[in-house]
Order: sequence, then C-alpha cells, then structure tokens
Amino acid sequence: MRSWFKWGLPLAVVVLLGAAGGGVLLAENVYPRALTQQNSQASQLAGWVKSPIGIVYTPDAAASPDLPGVRSLLDSHFSSINERNYDRWKSTVVPEKWQELPKDKWFDNYGTTRDFGWTVHRIDQGADGSLLVMLTFMSEQALEDAPPQLQATCVAWNVVYPLVLDDAGRSFRLDTSKLPNSALLDYCNH
Repeated sequence: MRSWFKWGLPLAVVVLLGAAGGGVLLAENVYPRALTQQNSQASQLAGWVKSPIGIVYTPDAAASPDLPGVRSLLDSHFSSINERNYDRWKSTVVPEKWQELPKDKWFDNYGTTRDFGWTVHRIDQGADGSLLVMLTFMSEQALEDAPPQLQATCVAWNVVYPLVLDDAGRSFRLDTSKLPNSALLDYCNH
C-alpha cells in the first residue's frame, strides 16, 4: 500500500494540476471569443431603432442621415391612417395623391384599415434629393376595403416608397405615383 502512495499520489497531483491548467487555457482561449461574439450580437441589436409608434428600422436604415425626417414622416403617415385622420394624412403625401383621394374616397379606402408590424429595411438616395424607403408591414381591413389585387382581411406588404421634398424643400412627402407597381402583396402569416 505504501508503494501506491509513492507513485499514485504524485501522479494524481500532476493530473489535477494538468486539468486545472487546461481549464485555464480553455477559459482564456475559448470564452473570450464567445463573449466577443455575444458583444458583437448585442451591438448589432443596439443598431436597431424603434420609432414612437413602433416602426422598426434595421441597422442599415438607422444609419441613414435622413432617418429623423423619414421616421417623422412614416410615424405621421401610418398613425394618420390608423387614427382615421385625413388632414394629417394629407400632410404626409404629395398634393396629387390627396387630389386623387379626396376625403370621402379616402375614408372608403382606409375606413377599416389598421397598419402594423412595420420594418424599414433600407433608406436609399434617389434622384433630385428624393429617397427610396424599402419597408414591410401588414394591414388588416374589411374585405371590401382590401386592395383590388389581393382581396384579404390581412395583407403583408413589401413596398418601396419614394419620398420627395415638398415645394419648400424642407420636408419629405410620400409620392407613390413615382414608382407604380412597387408593392408586393401576400397573405399575412400570423
């Protein structure tokens, strides 16, 4: 039994020291990478921006220098639709659009609409100081108020909205006549 203590105890100490040293090396070489990856993911999430009404901007869209004006316009536009506020809606679109949709026709088209689940994916520069805003969102509405190209009570929209400067050159307005057929529609998945 004494001979086991002579060789067994030192061997056990060496094995334990080796395991402890290996654990330290593992912690130094593997865990910092995992923490760096977690910090990188957290900083990517930190690049996402959410507007007061809940419009989400991806890091790419949030990096646009035009974000404040776009955010203000889209918040006003979508909240005016959801709140059935025609006069505020008029302030978000070019005059040609509200001439095309006078108040009674606007209420016929949007009277039951509720837009939600917005994500702005990109904000790109267009011609003549304009912008192109690529976004997705969903709308719920009565079947009779659904878009003619997709008769559904819930529509998933994938759109490119052109934004142009108003006549004074101070703020943006939606100009959906600039890019006809720039919307892809599908049934909601929720």
